[in-house]
Amino acid sequence: MIIATEPLVHKCYADWALDAGLNILMDKPITTRKNVTTDSVQAEGILKDYILLFEKYKSLQKKKNTIFSINVQRRYHPGFNIVLDKLTEIANKTNCPITSIQSTHCDGQWRLPTEIVTQDYHPYNAGYGKASHSGYHIFDAIYNFYKASKVIGKEADEMEVVSSFLRPSGFLKQLSESDYEMYFGDEYKTVKKYTDMELKWIYEDYGEIDVSAIVSLLKDGDVVSNLSINLLHNGFARRNWVTPGSDLYKGNGRVKHEYHNIEQGPFQNIQIHSYQSNDKHDKNTKDDFELGGNNHFDIYVFRNIGVIGGEKPLEVIKINDVAKYYGMEEDKLIVEQAKTKVIEDFFAFMLGVIEKDKLTSNIDDHLFPVTLMSSIYASHAKRLKKENPIFSTGISI
Repeated sequence: MIIATEPLVHKCYADWALDAGLNILMDKPITTRKNVTTDSVQAEGILKDYILLFEKYKSLQKKKNTIFSINVQRRYHPGFNIVLDKLTEIANKTNCPITSIQSTHCDGQWRLPTEIVTQDYHPYNAGYGKASHSGYHIFDAIYNFYKASKVIGKEADEMEVVSSFLRPSGFLKQLSESDYEMYFGDEYKTVKKYTDMELKWIYEDYGEIDVSAIVSLLKDGDVVSNLSINLLHNGFARRNWVTPGSDLYKGNGRVKHEYHNIEQGPFQNIQIHSYQSNDKHDKNTKDDFELGGNNHFDIYVFRNIGVIGGEKPLEVIKINDVAKYYGMEEDKLIVEQAKTKVIEDFFAFMLGVIEKDKLTSNIDDHLFPVTLMSSIYASHAKRLKKENPIFSTGISI
């Protein structure tokens, strides 16, 4: 069974498929809930959903050997896999895990005020937003970075999270209806259904547009790694029209920017830079691997060669060289080809080509990113109630 639906119904479909003993391929996030942005019960319910599904999956395995794969294509992306290898290499050489991560992801999605009310694709109107859209990809990437540098005996056992959300009500204060009339003239009046005053009340329980979170990983009560996460819909975009296009996924002026800065003590710094400047991604050329191109993805690796050896303190890895090595096509998005690998992994297991312990993204390896997602929401819900926004939970890596 392939579950590629509104995430609010992921759980019920997965429940049914597990009862039926089916192999499952499900889109991210594993689950989300209505009003998860504002209700701490719903926020913590994300983790409870995962535990319920995972326990049900484990019970099924006593009767039948099945796969429950989660579609997070960065686990299959050759650039990310190179980074993971280098993190593991230095952890093995130095006994030093990751000490700091800064991650930013921006969808470059400019959604006009009325559309925030009317659009049900990647919605805000159901009480969830960016963290439940593409946010889970980043939570999962951070987990895989940290896991790759894992040193036995030095693993974090606790997480403290403080989050801050920019929601539609704040978006109204950034850009008012008079601003939109300045940008688009009288044409804006043809799509404006509500005044800012009306929207203020309509938006009251809406989900988040942007997310910022500070995450402290602790061991025995001491901080051992700091994570900084910034997830944005409201960022650089190419949209300059008032009526949305038919394709709200890759169209409508959406432009992606992604950045990761990973520190491994005094021994290694790895940076991932991926910045698009175009919103049309149907056709790609060799030039699209350069800065601003559809396939732009550069990796910078800085190393303390005086301690760990090597010839150069800086290595720059271009994704087009990686793509050639892996036999990937240059005229297609690398990230889309990684998504194909997700499907191949799913069928390879069902055909008996790979064993369960070789699976890349089975449900048994998603506790940390789900816990992180749940905690980020829970922290914000506490903030709204004027409570201490630090949300603490135990973790296992």
